[in-house]
Amino acid sequence: MTTSAADQPVIWLIALLALVACWPIAQALRHKKLHPLAAWLLFTSLFVLVSAAVFQVLIRIGVAVFPPGALEDPGLAIAIVLLSLAPGFAAGRWIVRRPQWRQMTK
Repeated sequence: MTTSAADQPVIWLIALLALVACWPIAQALRHKKLHPLAAWLLFTSLFVLVSAAVFQVLIRIGVAVFPPGALEDPGLAIAIVLLSLAPGFAAGRWIVRRPQWRQMTK
C-alpha cells in the first residue's frame, strides 16, 4: 500500500507552520503604506508561486543531468529545496517593499 505525501498529516502541519512563519517576515519587510494583511497575502502568494516554479525546473534539470537515483541523496535534495526557496523569497521581498499606489480612473 502506497500513500502520497499529501496524505501525511506532518506535511500539512509543516505547510501551515510555513504560512504562519511568513507573517513576521512580511511585516518586517513591508512598505509603510501597505496594509499588513495585504503584505502577507502578496508575500506568501508570490513566494509560493515562484518557489514552486523554480523547484519544478530544478527537478527536471536534475532528472536530465544526474543518473537515476542521484536525487535521493539528502544533500542534493536540500540543495535543490534551498535553491528553489531563494528566488521565491527575493520575489516576495521585492513585492512587499515597493511602494503601493493606486490611481482612480476619471
